[in-house]
Amino acid sequence: MVSRRTVLGVSVAQGAVRAILAAGDRIDWIGSTAWSAPDDLCDAIARLAGEAGRVVRRARVVLERDLVQTRTVTPAPPLRAQAVRRFIALEAPRLFRKNGVPLVTDGAILHTDGSSLALWSAAAPEPVVQAILDGCEQAGIAVEHVGPAADVLPRTTVTSLPGELIFPNGGTAEVISVGADGTWRSRLIAKPDAAAVELAPALVALGAEGSHFAAAYGATVAAPRLSLLPANALARRAHAARRQLIRLFIVAAVLWLLAFVTYGARLEIATASAQRELDANRGALDSALALRRELDAGTASLGEFVNLSASRSRHLMIIAGITSALGDSCYLITLQIAPGGIVRIAGYAPSAVRVVASLGHVPLLRDARLEGPVTRERTPAGLELDRFAIVAQRDAP
Repeated sequence: MVSRRTVLGVSVAQGAVRAILAAGDRIDWIGSTAWSAPDDLCDAIARLAGEAGRVVRRARVVLERDLVQTRTVTPAPPLRAQAVRRFIALEAPRLFRKNGVPLVTDGAILHTDGSSLALWSAAAPEPVVQAILDGCEQAGIAVEHVGPAADVLPRTTVTSLPGELIFPNGGTAEVISVGADGTWRSRLIAKPDAAAVELAPALVALGAEGSHFAAAYGATVAAPRLSLLPANALARRAHAARRQLIRLFIVAAVLWLLAFVTYGARLEIATASAQRELDANRGALDSALALRRELDAGTASLGEFVNLSASRSRHLMIIAGITSALGDSCYLITLQIAPGGIVRIAGYAPSAVRVVASLGHVPLLRDARLEGPVTRERTPAGLELDRFAIVAQRDAP
């Protein structure tokens, strides 16, 4: 049975390869084999993967202290995170021993405590790393990470508080300094000068072999932070990531196109269905629309009639008010009430000014004023009267 979540933890030491399959705090399988040359290492990893008793598709590989070189620079140089790997590659001849073989390097800037920073770096022989990748490829396993075992060993203890942890291994011991961001230094000593760490219960159950398989178990728990992958492997992964991204874009475009076509087809079907419904009920719809127009016209006529009735009542009240306000000596020629509420009055009176004053007392009128000049004229009866034109504003109802 294939488990998508199962990760094969592999640790590679000088002359030995160890592998673990673990599920939480339970170790399901362990295996180890020897190797002497990179070609042997490739075959050894392939054999171990075949002996696991379970089909796995992913692996995390860590390199133990006798195979990987680590260096710590404190305080850390002022570098951006993106520039650290390039800096370590350029400074590799000064930081690491090449021993006649090319090296794969990586580094990271980490917090050793609340404020101090350290440059944590590692290097491994490129032929060894390439043999690991080839062996996993032969077994059909994708390598997620390759890094130093010191990055994951603190995860194999009961507690991994910041400080120094001692991991014995035969006649030597590895002292790992753990800070706020994890491991930031690794040192080999001949004899431990302090008590060794207490391993996790799953490793304690292995007895004397627990310390040897600690690195492989740590790889199943967490991935190393430093990536010791060759440049060609990184280029292949970047190319595969680009291809995956392009495939995702193509799939997304096809899905959008399919959605657009589906929406257009559904819209066309809905339009055709609606048109058939309209054609089938055209007579009833025309009758309903005609009835609706007649009802609207009747409603408008009734509204206009109501407005005219109200206006007529107000007009009669205005005429009555003007008649009461003006005396018998005043004669009106015209009286106009415009739709906008403008009232115009023209006529004769002994005094046009008094007419304006009298209209100011009419309740339904306001702002009465003379419109144009006042002329003095003689009437046919022989009286001299002012000819006036007055404009006023009708009060709102």
